[in-house]
Amino acid sequence: MIMSTLKSLRWTDFFMFALLDPRALYRQISRNDPKPFALSFLVIAMIAIIEIITFSLLGEETSFFYFKITYGWIFVFLYLSLKIVIIASLMDLSGQFLGFKGKVRELISLLNFSMFPQVFLLPLVYIFKVFHFAPIFFYFFCSFALFIWSAVIAIQGISEMHSTGSGKAFLVFVFPYVFVWAILFFMLMLLITGFVGFLTG
Repeated sequence: MIMSTLKSLRWTDFFMFALLDPRALYRQISRNDPKPFALSFLVIAMIAIIEIITFSLLGEETSFFYFKITYGWIFVFLYLSLKIVIIASLMDLSGQFLGFKGKVRELISLLNFSMFPQVFLLPLVYIFKVFHFAPIFFYFFCSFALFIWSAVIAIQGISEMHSTGSGKAFLVFVFPYVFVWAILFFMLMLLITGFVGFLTG
């Protein structure tokens, strides 16, 4: 079954639609043919190794690189996978508050595939590394630009998923980030308040 799916090349549609037609990407995910859930984590695996290699371009490497490319890759893969599951769960929760049906499994697949443009980080940064033209700056700039591209894919996919406008889809997408940053902000304020109280007590 797996080999016949690979030979049919139907799985390549997910990657093509991620770059060219996010709404068609969600429709392909919803058809569940081929099954997208496990395949979508291949994108996370690719991004994990690309992040490590790209970041390694920015400095001098030692023999520790081989630990980063093995144990580091596993760590980054698990971290990104957990982050996607948590973000998708929060997005699904915000969608249900807006009256949409819960579809967290499909949302995880959508978010994974929406990150596919980030595989271009390595070639983009490598160009600036070769010409010694502010590679660190362009590492952060390209990372941000590719994140925006991924966000656009996810928002359009969410819009197609819930048959709603881009405005509500944007609210569903942005909720986890606002929620997490708000919690971190209040934790920082409490930490600073506690530290000031300790110094003045």
